[in-house]
Amino acid sequence: MHRADVLRTLVSALPPDRMHIGHRLTGLVDHGDRVEATFENGAHVNADVLVGADGIHSTVRHILFGPEKPRFTGCMCYRGLVPAERLSHLAIPVEAQIWMGPGKHFVHYYVRNKELLNFVAIIDQDTWTKESWTDRGDAADAIMGFEGWHPQLRGILQAVDETFIWALFERPPMPRWSVGRVTLLGDACHAMLPFMAQGAAQAIEDGEALATCLVKGGTKYVANALTLYEAQRLPRTARVQAASANNKTRFHLPDGPEQVARDAEMAKGATDFSVQSVAWLYGHDASQVGNV
Repeated sequence: MHRADVLRTLVSALPPDRMHIGHRLTGLVDHGDRVEATFENGAHVNADVLVGADGIHSTVRHILFGPEKPRFTGCMCYRGLVPAERLSHLAIPVEAQIWMGPGKHFVHYYVRNKELLNFVAIIDQDTWTKESWTDRGDAADAIMGFEGWHPQLRGILQAVDETFIWALFERPPMPRWSVGRVTLLGDACHAMLPFMAQGAAQAIEDGEALATCLVKGGTKYVANALTLYEAQRLPRTARVQAASANNKTRFHLPDGPEQVARDAEMAKGATDFSVQSVAWLYGHDASQVGNV
């Protein structure tokens, strides 16, 4: 799905009076029986629970646990969307495709009912300093980076009007997410590399599990509910983080014995490209939690 479509779907499920935009968190205080949040626009809010679903540069995480030190992985990405009509001559199949080679790989798949093709082109690079999803890139650089690759990939890149460049940083799993009546969700607590396509998916699972835990605990046992939520979700998201990090190495192997062995394993269906081997990922029911 197109990310904007996912967001619209989620927002449309909220009562109109529950969405307040233009509020940038500046501080929070857990008073024991409630959490007080303050915002840059001067607003103050008191709530039973505060959930920091505020992304990779989470203010809530920083308040709870201090600054973090992400590690540059040596990868940078070009990403973008291409109208499918521009690519009709390429006869690109509907399924997601991944192309691997020494030091780089290329992923593409349709979104929005095949109106657009989403692509991510990942290239090894020695240094980077800024972590951003919105820095503009140059498609000509991406085309040059995949010189000699399959004509389909170059055809996709040649049809691009706009691309964004994105550096990949790695974070180890956090030892904990919750303090009192405050917790974290999604990229705020388990930002992961995109090589399992699970960042947004794991955040949605978090939401389902958190809602279930809070319903079980009620306002009287919020801290216990958040402890249960963390216990349910942290090991699973850490596993996905590790699998995503492993794929970075596996996808970029240089030509040689390790690459040949990888390809043989993939051909046998023994990796996460087979339905059976990823049943633990896609067959999970996040609403099944224990007791508070």
